Amino acid sequence: MIALFFISLAVFILGISAIVWNYGVPASISESYYLLPTSVRVFVFYIWTIIVALPLIIFWIELSEGKSQFLIFFGGAFLVGVGAAAPFKDNEMIEKVHVICALCCSGFTQLWILIYTSYWILSIAMFILFYTIGKKTIGRIGYENKSYQTVSYSVTFFLELAAFLSTYIAVYGYYKLQL
Repeated sequence: MIALFFISLAVFILGISAIVWNYGVPASISESYYLLPTSVRVFVFYIWTIIVALPLIIFWIELSEGKSQFLIFFGGAFLVGVGAAAPFKDNEMIEKVHVICALCCSGFTQLWILIYTSYWILSIAMFILFYTIGKKTIGRIGYENKSYQTVSYSVTFFLELAAFLSTYIAVYGYYKLQL
């Protein structure tokens, strides 16, 4: 089962690395959808979010038997919702769904970390550190006409990274404590 965890982590790292390598630091992880070529963006972004979410959910639910599994399930389901609502700039309703899914995903997973691990301290530290880095990092946003615009910071991107990385660290730490 630990292989599922590492598949999710590897796909997450490869996806983020590919975006940053090819396009620079996006304003947010979701903004990478608009940085991708139009012909593949829906497929690539949606499949990426599913491959990041599903293996992690399966591993994490199995690992945390009886420990508020609904938090894990909904955290992962909302991540898939983020992927499904990827074209958030195209429609105001989709934008609302996208933002709600992103906040709920982060909220449910961080709540599980707070309740069941001591890694909540690391989560807070990572959010503070990554916020600071994001305030000093120039971000990029994309448009339908393949033009890119630079924004003065990438706070959202780095806060999302903090949420993902703190989740991976907490889940792996919880796993190691169960051995």
